[in-house]
Amino acid sequence: MDMFKMIKEAAAMKSKLSEMEKSLKEKIIDTEENGIKVKINAKSEILDIKLSQDAVNQGIEKLEKDILSALKKATKEAQAAMMEEAKSLTGGMKIPGLM
Repeated sequence: MDMFKMIKEAAAMKSKLSEMEKSLKEKIIDTEENGIKVKINAKSEILDIKLSQDAVNQGIEKLEKDILSALKKATKEAQAAMMEEAKSLTGGMKIPGLM
């Protein structure tokens, strides 16, 4: 493979990665767990957390566990969305560090 072709392919991959990052930021996932709503994007950036009055009234220990559970659920869904986006970018190829 000649150097020019490699550089061209690298530039194309960089462009695709940039598009993927933008897409992941824009993909919003809303989850709810025991009265706790979490809004997160597919880059696993937490955007918002809302607590219902029932969740708040159940006691601090239960609330802490439920918040952690809701965040784990949201993060898991965000990671699944990221993997799906990466699959479409790579055509199913597994690239170390990306997947």
